[in-house]
Amino acid sequence: MAKQRDTVLDAMRGIGIVLMVVGHSGFGDSDFIYLFHMALFFMLSGYFFRPAENAAALGRFCLRRVLTLWLPFVAANTIFTIFNNLFLKLNILTGDPRILELPGNQVTDPVTLKDIVGRTVHWCLFDGGTQLGGALWFVQALFQISILYAVVEFALRKVLHLQDTLTAQGLVSGVLLLLGWHCSRTGWNVWGLGIVASGYCLFYLGMLAHRIGQPARKPGMRAVLAIAAFAVLLALLPFGSVGLAGNQYPHWLFLLAASAAGWVLVYEIAHLAALRPMLGRALAALGRATMPIVILHFLSFKLVTWLGLLATGGEPYLLAAFPTLFTGGAWWLAYTAAGLVLPLLAYQPYRAVKQSILCKMGKK
Repeated sequence: MAKQRDTVLDAMRGIGIVLMVVGHSGFGDSDFIYLFHMALFFMLSGYFFRPAENAAALGRFCLRRVLTLWLPFVAANTIFTIFNNLFLKLNILTGDPRILELPGNQVTDPVTLKDIVGRTVHWCLFDGGTQLGGALWFVQALFQISILYAVVEFALRKVLHLQDTLTAQGLVSGVLLLLGWHCSRTGWNVWGLGIVASGYCLFYLGMLAHRIGQPARKPGMRAVLAIAAFAVLLALLPFGSVGLAGNQYPHWLFLLAASAAGWVLVYEIAHLAALRPMLGRALAALGRATMPIVILHFLSFKLVTWLGLLATGGEPYLLAAFPTLFTGGAWWLAYTAAGLVLPLLAYQPYRAVKQSILCKMGKK
C-alpha cells in the first residue's frame, strides 16, 4: 500500500514547479520568483528528511537518492545527447552561428557514438550537462546536499553520541553557508560544490521547520501571513536576487531572509489553495510530477516557439532559441502552459505502469 501523501506539501511542490517554469518562460518579473523558488525545493527536501538509525538505513537512503536523483540526471542528459543529431535536423538545436546573436544561446555540433559514451561518463560524475537538461543542476545539487546531510547526521549521532543533532547541524550549516557565500563572491563552483555549501543550510531550515511544526490557523490569518511574507520579499527585491544555479546572491543573510519569507508565502498559499479542492488537487498533481517537468519543460517550450514561427514566418533555425524566442505580451503564459501540461501528460503513462507494477508486487 502506498503511504498517504500530504496534499498541502504536494501543493507546495506544485507552486514551486509552476514558479520555476514561469521563471524560465520569459516572464518580466522573474527576479521576484528567483528570490525563493529554488530554495523552496531544498527546504521541502529537508522537511521530509528522517535520520538513519544505523549503517544499513543510511545505505538504503543513499540508494534511494541514487535511484531518484542521480539516475534521472544521468538518464535525461544521456537521452538528450543521443537525440542531439535528430534535434539538429529538427532545428530544436542548431549549428547556425546566427543563433549567437540571441543572448544566452549556443551553437551545437553533431555527436558521434564516442561522444555519447564520453559525455555519459561526464554526466555520471556530475560534470556538466546538456542545454535542454539545464534545469537538472538542481537535481545534482539536491543529490549532493541530501547525501552530505545524511552522512553528517549519522556521524554526529554515532561519533559524538548525540541524540538530538539540531544544534550541531545548525553549526555545520552555518559554517557551510559562510563558505558558500565566499564561493559566491569569488565565483568558485567546481562540481556545484559552491551551491552545495549554500544549499545545505536551506535543507537544514526545512528540517527545522518540520521540527518546530505549525499550529492550525484560520484562513484569514493565513492570508495575513502570506501578505506579510510577500511584502518582505518585495522589500528585499531592490537589493538583489538569488541565482542558486550559479550560487549567486548578495549576502548570506539575504539568502536566509528571502528563503524563509518564500517558505511562509508558499506554505500559507498552499493551505489556502487546499480550501478549493480543484485548485488543491491540480497543484498537488503538478507537485507529484516535479521531476518530469524539470526534465521536459525546456523541450516543451519548443512547441510554442514552433507555432509562433509558423504564425510569423520566422526562419527555422530560430526554433533553437533557448529557452524561449518570443517575449512580451502573453507569450510567457503560452510557454508556461506548454512547460507544465506536456510533461504532465507524458508522465501519466509512466505513473500508471509504475502503480500497476507496485500493486502486483504488493499482492505477492
